Amino acid sequence: VTVPSLACSSPRAAKIKYDMSCVNDSVTLSNGVKMPMLGLGTWKSPLGKTGAAVKVAVKAGYRMIDCANDYNNEKEIGDALAELFAEGVVTREEIFIQCKLWNSNHKKAHVRPDLEASLKDLQLTYIDSYVVHWPQACPSVGDSPAVRTNGAHHAPEAEHSMFPVAPSGQYASDNATHYMEAWHVMEDLMDEGLVRAIGVSNFNKAQLQEVLDGARKHKPVLIQNECHPYLQNKDLLDFCKHAGVQFQAYSPLGSFDRPWAKSGSLTSGAPKSGVELLNDPTVLKIAQKHKRTAAQVIINWHLQRHVSCVPKSITPSRIEENFGVFDINLDSGDLAAFDSLNIGWRHLLWAETSMHPDYPFKDDLPFDYVPAPAPKTTTTSGQ
Repeated sequence: VTVPSLACSSPRAAKIKYDMSCVNDSVTLSNGVKMPMLGLGTWKSPLGKTGAAVKVAVKAGYRMIDCANDYNNEKEIGDALAELFAEGVVTREEIFIQCKLWNSNHKKAHVRPDLEASLKDLQLTYIDSYVVHWPQACPSVGDSPAVRTNGAHHAPEAEHSMFPVAPSGQYASDNATHYMEAWHVMEDLMDEGLVRAIGVSNFNKAQLQEVLDGARKHKPVLIQNECHPYLQNKDLLDFCKHAGVQFQAYSPLGSFDRPWAKSGSLTSGAPKSGVELLNDPTVLKIAQKHKRTAAQVIINWHLQRHVSCVPKSITPSRIEENFGVFDINLDSGDLAAFDSLNIGWRHLLWAETSMHPDYPFKDDLPFDYVPAPAPKTTTTSGQ
């Protein structure tokens, strides 16, 4: 097991020492770039609290922050990073920053403005990992780039926000634009040194294969998809291992704080198990056995599967707890128990964008599903 010096380079991290002997804390991607296996997620982290969460995480030892311009908090993250750099807590080279190309910016001319907006907000000169957030160019008008300063909220398409809504009430959809157009520009950005690695998110296996086959210079080295014990992605994970693509899990603890938990989505209500993942009796039994939290044993389960993950929290104690997982040693019985939880439950379908031909999860939709109107709120802005 290789434990890089960056793992405990801050005074705060030095107080929290873990025996990292059971799972790897970093991975070398197929292009040679080294990436931490565990990072802080920022999807659904509210303004006014995200920056503080980032500072707590970095001081606790995290060295990867997962960002996205549509989360509407990259500027706050950039301010926090600038503080951490100025205080000498960590250097730029010691931290791995990941951000994402938004759906509205898949056209060739719109990719660079998307990245430049994130670089400006994050106050950085390069990004470590830049991924296509979703394969579908929806919501998108397609006539101009849409970034955070245009508004990370729903608005009529004439206003050019990141979530444009057509007169019909459905999302505006640029059905003529395909993600490979964006991919080739991302390859150029990598050649220019603006990004160190490129990948995809929310792609299905066939779509990932298309990018692997169609890449001209740089293949995807990472895929970030929803993954947790209720949605284990076994086939896709096996495919990624064969193809040399690192799998990374978002919502690795489930998505108990999803805004549509009560209503408004095909996946509203409790998962098919009847309980949220963190309250699952099997998970709680394993946690009790190891004298850890449910979140800690789930994160360790991901790492034992060689799956990177980015759990989100804004609570300092939970952020620190979620990093204290490297010394847990799940046995074969624990792993078999986790294996039994795989019920194929996807929290984030975003079926309202399924009118686009590149929508990735059509197999999860009812056969007669008609895309519903755009929801009244996003998961980030609350607008």
